[in-house]
Amino acid sequence: MTRMSSTFSPQPAAQPRSLLRPYAGAGLFITGTSTDVGKTVTTAALAAALHKLGARVGVCKPVASGCARRESQSPDQNDHYDSSDALLLARAAGYDVADEMVMKYISPIRFGPAASPHIAAQMERRQPDYHRISEAINFWQENCDILLVEGAGGWHVPLDQHDFMISDLATLLRLPVLVVTTPLLGTLNHTMLTVHAIQQRSLAVAGLVINKVPPEPSRDFVMQNNLMELPRLCGVPTRALLPLHHGELTVGLPEAFIDAMRPFAHDLLARAQQSDNSL
Repeated sequence: MTRMSSTFSPQPAAQPRSLLRPYAGAGLFITGTSTDVGKTVTTAALAAALHKLGARVGVCKPVASGCARRESQSPDQNDHYDSSDALLLARAAGYDVADEMVMKYISPIRFGPAASPHIAAQMERRQPDYHRISEAINFWQENCDILLVEGAGGWHVPLDQHDFMISDLATLLRLPVLVVTTPLLGTLNHTMLTVHAIQQRSLAVAGLVINKVPPEPSRDFVMQNNLMELPRLCGVPTRALLPLHHGELTVGLPEAFIDAMRPFAHDLLARAQQSDNSL
């Protein structure tokens, strides 16, 4: 087994703070209380609901890890991987996944190892190219009505060996933040910590999406109370409850997910049309 040196720390090609600026259009940054809580499903369902309402939806997952290797003639290592999350987002928003140029803007940075981005970068001995993220954001600035940016992992996840975090990226973009969580045991602490950390960055919390919610007859007392207590304790509204689903959603989304996001999508689009990005 090849062991990576823990001292690998090349200088990035460009500092992200010198490249990224506040996003001037309507949009959301989607984060979660942890990995695997349903950020991609939430982002895809919201994108699909907006697309069905006639909006030009931009979707962007700036940094993805755990990507599948593919053949490519590109000299850029990012183009040698496919992100299954980005493919789901692209299909939900109505884009052709065979269009490599659009996919570059949907998924600018891709790593193979299924690990935190800064560890994946260390394993591949390269740093995120923040120029690609900047180019993607600039592209969507001119080519969509609403931009949905999905983070990686939770709120405080390092992207490189210089401790630039997902939270730093979101702070630079200045978009309202939608928090994805679950109704499971431990969620009150995890969700409140996430919401408070976002608010400490002087960012607006657009609300909560609670994922993995079983039908009402299957909910126990604790879960039912968590669903009521989360918005009260966090001081932000619940925007949607997404159903519990077993299995991978790699090709498409069940209509139940899209339907659950439709009221929030309608409100978001109405605000975008009024040039009001506050939620």
